[in-house]
Amino acid sequence: MTHPMTAVQQMFLEWCIGYMKFRIADAMSVGLMSLEAERYDALWTMLQKGRYGFLCDDMIETGRRLFPDPPNAPEGSGLDAAYEHVCTALDDWLPSFVIPPGQVSFLPDPELPDDEPAA
Repeated sequence: MTHPMTAVQQMFLEWCIGYMKFRIADAMSVGLMSLEAERYDALWTMLQKGRYGFLCDDMIETGRRLFPDPPNAPEGSGLDAAYEHVCTALDDWLPSFVIPPGQVSFLPDPELPDDEPAA
């Protein structure tokens, strides 16, 4: 049986969800990812992100401290189990999230070196 989460653990997961929503919306707004993504795991696979997607190292370290591994469990399994809540929340949110096309800009093409012809 799992223990109920503490208030700090719950706030950490809400922080992760909010942070990830922002990073996803930001990436979509500049054309870095599909505007029609429906599942979080497809997004972080497409962007070649690791297990924790956009979370920075400090957030992952905090998560590992807040969600310690059970005895005899693989390293990181405590945070992995908690992170499933984040993935589920993002999967529920993504199909309904829409950036209006007029709010999407695209990153400029990288500048070619002076001695390289354009394609």
